[in-house]
Amino acid sequence: MENTNDRLEWFKQLKNSVRGSEKVLLVGIDVAKNNHHAFLGTPNGKTLRKNLVFDNSIKGFEALRCLAEDIQNKHGLAEMVYGLEPTASYHKPLAE
Repeated sequence: MENTNDRLEWFKQLKNSVRGSEKVLLVGIDVAKNNHHAFLGTPNGKTLRKNLVFDNSIKGFEALRCLAEDIQNKHGLAEMVYGLEPTASYHKPLAE
């Protein structure tokens, strides 16, 4: 396992490469027990999809992934970055 300093450095590099990019899709997920809420947008503040609710299940995760890939392709975005706001331990299945 990487040490804390390595992980922090990796995160800083990722953040710098994403900030202001025209080619990144950001997928923000607010994790909850039964349903998660997602937002898809760009680092420059363009909203591509909001108020998306999906089940805390493999079917829900796959639906989100497919939708995110469709939006990524539609807008010609080269990269996709997922961010989670975990609540309790409900994020563990999604993180796995």
